[in-house]
Amino acid sequence: MKSARPELITVSREFGAGGSDLARLLGARLNWPVLDDEVACRCAKRLNIDQAAVERLREHSPTLLARISSILLVAPPEAPWFDTSNLMRIDAIAEAALASLTEAAQSLPLIVVGFGTQCIFAKRDDAIHVRLVAPLDTRVARLRARFGWDAHTAAAKAREMDDIRRRYVQRYFHRDALDPLLYDVQINTGRTTIDEAVTMIEQLVRGESHSAFAHAGSHEHGAGTIA
Repeated sequence: MKSARPELITVSREFGAGGSDLARLLGARLNWPVLDDEVACRCAKRLNIDQAAVERLREHSPTLLARISSILLVAPPEAPWFDTSNLMRIDAIAEAALASLTEAAQSLPLIVVGFGTQCIFAKRDDAIHVRLVAPLDTRVARLRARFGWDAHTAAAKAREMDDIRRRYVQRYFHRDALDPLLYDVQINTGRTTIDEAVTMIEQLVRGESHSAFAHAGSHEHGAGTIA
């Protein structure tokens, strides 16, 4: 049983379940820094490549990395030739992410999103591991509102990203991202609002988890579950 005061929160999420929104709001509520998209910036600096390239490959599978590795040339694209030694190794971004996150976790408190952080920091007594899920139709509605996709595209993107993230965790940490034992809390944001989920995690951090989950459980639209 964890006894240390929580100072590190990892957020795993299904695509469209609201993980980034929860991290941002929770960070503001607790006054904790959040590492989400900034991980790409840190990786790019470590690898001396364009940040946009890292963002496009965030938590992507090696198969995809292999297909588009040509965009990761250190040499400028207008060069008339290229040296294949400048092609990045297929696992370079994942390794840079691991190094960046491990370094960042030396300064706490901190909230981190994705990149298998539920596995990286699995043995830390001061960490709370959160996973957000939601029914596909709920996620499709959110993705359509955010990106302007049609329903078919949104559903396809949700399934694709879920699969990509699951394979990322499997490849680099040899764990199944769907394993409930990786998480302390799993919340269905199709039944619990993001704001309510933030309140639940905030009170868990502050040692008020009983009241937080009892309050959420009294709502007609449901609550999160402690794993």
